[in-house]
Amino acid sequence: MWNEVTRVSAAVMCVVVVLHLLVYLNLQYRAIDSQGQIVEGLASYRALREAAEAVKGTMDGDYIKALVESYNNSFDKAYMAEHRGFLGTGGMTKYMVPNYFVNYVYFGPYMSNGNNKVGLDYDFLESEEIFYQTYRETVKEHLLLDSYTEEQVQILEKKISQLKTPFQTGYYQGLANLRSWFMLDYGLTFFALAFTLAGVFAADHAGGVTELTLSSRYGRKHNFDARWVAGNLAAVSVYLIFIAVQVIVNGLIATLDGWDLPAQMFWFTCLYNITVGQGLLIMFAGGLLGALVIGNMVILISIIIKNRKLAAVISVVAAALILRSQNDYGQLRMIHPAHFKDDDLINEYIFIGNLAVPYFVIVVVLTLLYAAVFRGVTKLCYRKYGI
Repeated sequence: MWNEVTRVSAAVMCVVVVLHLLVYLNLQYRAIDSQGQIVEGLASYRALREAAEAVKGTMDGDYIKALVESYNNSFDKAYMAEHRGFLGTGGMTKYMVPNYFVNYVYFGPYMSNGNNKVGLDYDFLESEEIFYQTYRETVKEHLLLDSYTEEQVQILEKKISQLKTPFQTGYYQGLANLRSWFMLDYGLTFFALAFTLAGVFAADHAGGVTELTLSSRYGRKHNFDARWVAGNLAAVSVYLIFIAVQVIVNGLIATLDGWDLPAQMFWFTCLYNITVGQGLLIMFAGGLLGALVIGNMVILISIIIKNRKLAAVISVVAAALILRSQNDYGQLRMIHPAHFKDDDLINEYIFIGNLAVPYFVIVVVLTLLYAAVFRGVTKLCYRKYGI
């Protein structure tokens, strides 16, 4: 499987990922360092990481009081009052993570990542108990934007009440970048898989299906199984290369600190007692499942078309159409393989009656169904394969 075409497609994918990260992060972002100076470009992340040491801690009553006093007397507050915009382009600050969480408690579903939503002038900050009670009420309000029965609401309320507080806070900008660029560039894996797997069952090159393989002493079944397994292993390899590049580059630029922070500091409506790192691993796993679905689709196209170049072209077009349709809304988007890597894995439950099923379980089931259908049709085509 690792022929010249595969190596070139994987290399192009990696180059595009690296350039996308380096160019955009260098040109767009700036931060306020620990000395109150503005640092721009890639260096802004290390400066932010150093400055954020001052806000690490447990968000209990004492921490919140100290945070309010520190922020109200800071250069950061004065600067952001004059530089409106998005956090990052307007100026990242060490107060982003704790202040952003506090503002979610107030704004709920109407929260945005603007510099105007990091203030701390709220009455509920006077008491740790009131603060976390308000947070739980905000999460409930947010979740109930969808329609649920009375019994389903009670299930959600129970999960909300079981969240372990107070939360830890600190720095996670490198992980935020990792999550963002993983989602933005995820579609590149689909195109890489189109070129990598287009020749699995092609008849026009040395690694494809020939009269000899069709009449080998191992038989068609063994030959089919070997090719199908090899294709899926190649899909896993391409995807893991994509993840490795994302982790390495983002780690070098902004570090991967913050893996052990509670997921609620990152995904405000998460109802699992997991960390940010565990949440990202779940998203990576979902992305792998989506890539396997696309990989099996390309394998099916390969056996139908038989010609590697034409199969690659058709697979690229199919991948482009799939990515273009991923912006659909409603329940149908939940079955879309391009969404298998989304934040819904961390935030979403699908109710089957009164049973709350985590969306990542749904994704696993859907992947097995997709794979079974693609494998079944591919196997049927292989039984009739002729050259």
